Amino acid sequence: MISDSRPDLDATFIRHGLRRFLWVLAVVVIIVVVCVGGLVNVLVTGKAGGWLLVPLGLFVPLLLRKPWRLRHEVTALDGNGFWLLSGKQAALIPWDSLAGVGIYWARANKTIYYSLELCPLGETHGDDPLLGPLVREAEPLRSGLPRHRYRFDISDSFPVHEKALRRWAPAELWFGREERTRAEMLAGMAP
Repeated sequence: MISDSRPDLDATFIRHGLRRFLWVLAVVVIIVVVCVGGLVNVLVTGKAGGWLLVPLGLFVPLLLRKPWRLRHEVTALDGNGFWLLSGKQAALIPWDSLAGVGIYWARANKTIYYSLELCPLGETHGDDPLLGPLVREAEPLRSGLPRHRYRFDISDSFPVHEKALRRWAPAELWFGREERTRAEMLAGMAP
């Protein structure tokens, strides 16, 4: 739910939006270097094979669009709950509004995906501009937990989020890490 307040000063702040943007930017730089190298090869050698790299360069704006938009997104955890901060907006999911908190993980080849699972006691806030995109429906993690929950991708900042959760989430809410299949995990990840 949108909040007028902000996290406590001693909260754990995680700038995952900037971190994700910098990773994508590094990939984009590599793609641009490869495309420019291909074009230089065409100009120097006269062989047309380098032109095949031009379509690759056209995907650069698509790769940067979402990370650029979310670069100022920050999560914070404190004694009040889980915060999602984006620009001047802040949304809080209070600890006392949750029935469970944990982490899903799934392996896909050599990559491991992680998501933060926040299971509310009542309804999710699907109409909230910040929290709405995080609402997912999936099988309950265990009996007594709801089908609807907030799912937040923490693949690029998993260790920091887990450490913050262990510090701030009430022990009775924390259910730890649970493995899921890749299909279950990716089907419910934020778009």
